[in-house]
Amino acid sequence: MKIQPSSFDCKTLIPKVLAGFLLFIAFLWSPLTFADTYTYVDEDGKRTTIEAQSIGNGQGFDALERRDGQLQIVPSSAIVERVPGEGPEPFDRTQMTEMLNERFGEDLIRIQEQGSFIIGLVLTAPIEKSSEGRANTFIQKASRFMNKVDDVFIRYAKLRSFPLREPKYPLVLLIFESEDDFDEYTLEATGATGLSAANIAGFYTPITNWLAVRMSSCDSFEVPLHEAIHQQMYNRVLQRLAPVPKWFDEGIATGFEGDGERITISPAKVNPRYAAQAQALSGRVNWKTVVENDGAFTADVLAGDAYTLAWCMHWLLANHHEDEYDKYVEELASRKPLETLDSKERLERFRDAFDVSVMDLQTEFPDRLEFAMKRQRVRPKPTRTDGGSSTMQALGQVDLQVVANPRLGNRLAAKGIIKNMSPLRPMTFYVTVESGDGTYADWIIPDIKPGRTEPLAVGQLTKRFNPANRMPAGTYKVFVRSCPSASRTSEVWKSGTVPGPRLAR
Repeated sequence: MKIQPSSFDCKTLIPKVLAGFLLFIAFLWSPLTFADTYTYVDEDGKRTTIEAQSIGNGQGFDALERRDGQLQIVPSSAIVERVPGEGPEPFDRTQMTEMLNERFGEDLIRIQEQGSFIIGLVLTAPIEKSSEGRANTFIQKASRFMNKVDDVFIRYAKLRSFPLREPKYPLVLLIFESEDDFDEYTLEATGATGLSAANIAGFYTPITNWLAVRMSSCDSFEVPLHEAIHQQMYNRVLQRLAPVPKWFDEGIATGFEGDGERITISPAKVNPRYAAQAQALSGRVNWKTVVENDGAFTADVLAGDAYTLAWCMHWLLANHHEDEYDKYVEELASRKPLETLDSKERLERFRDAFDVSVMDLQTEFPDRLEFAMKRQRVRPKPTRTDGGSSTMQALGQVDLQVVANPRLGNRLAAKGIIKNMSPLRPMTFYVTVESGDGTYADWIIPDIKPGRTEPLAVGQLTKRFNPANRMPAGTYKVFVRSCPSASRTSEVWKSGTVPGPRLAR
């Protein structure tokens, strides 16, 4: 999934703008040639002093931008002193690199600086000297990809006359080798708001201004691409913490998805996957719902449809209401951090910008899409009907075929292959196939070398478990868990003590 979470939820806060802070509005997003010293009282009653620049206030809070580009969100009533002063320049690449080394530990992070970017590979454990070359090659690949994103985005933004600016800070990408480390960082960075960590493959948050992804998502770079567009938008066009609607935010990011690191697609083209999903979704969701509020994008159950709808709306407006779209982007770019818009205001601004009702746009979309698909010769990939599936999790790529055996009462059986996608080290994998009727099969595959493939022997789904949530009969899900072969966890799994079904109560 793709999200843009923050470490607090502005919309749950009661708006309360203090008149004494209105003078900061004049300084919004000007070059950081000054920084004031703020002293505030935290939740524990402790006085804290930081050097920062206020980028906006509202809802009873001030957004203070520190030298490292991260935002400190402080209750306005908690600020007890502000001393104007000449401030230092924002962090450069060297200073940001030093900060990352301190944050994660020099033995557990590998960093490369290139162009506007700093790429950090966060390791689950120290690696052997023989693996340093592979780690460096991987980071170089990620770095080339991010700089390509930069070029592709700027080209599209200039074509659309977006109000562009240069990033104030180095753009950070963190790639987590360990699924558990990524989940822990996600909870820390998002404050447990939005989608659950297990349903997130990568994210950009405006609080840290950093982009973070799982290493397992870097095979195709599809997730890093989507999230990198968020990072580009909020460093070059939009203002962080401004009330930008999720349909636009996710719509432009989905517009660049499709072919991973090649990046030959853009919002100007039809995305085959989203086109197919849009046709299946036709008539099931009211477009007005996502114009008025963002709720569907933060619910695990609804998010898939919401992202498809975001692509639909953005594609239609960007390509068939071009002048109005360009003006709307300008208006979005002018929105201030911590500003709030209720559902009525969101809908009114949308109608004012595009001079058309949301219902009319939804009616217009199917014919426009069908014509564009024919013109671009877009053919959505056919759905697999052989009972097969491909799953990429925890640095393991599992291709399985699951079939029902009529001679055993249509009991499910599975077989396939698993590949170690880690470029760094041998891994031990634990794979489960869990069915809707509460049965499962599992495999332990130890010590697979980087890039190697091993078979998964035929396994009958005969083991019983009590699912936390029932799936339809005849359906199944595949889960992959992994650990370094040299770890204690690997020894435990190989001894027969395994985690068991993921869907168990």
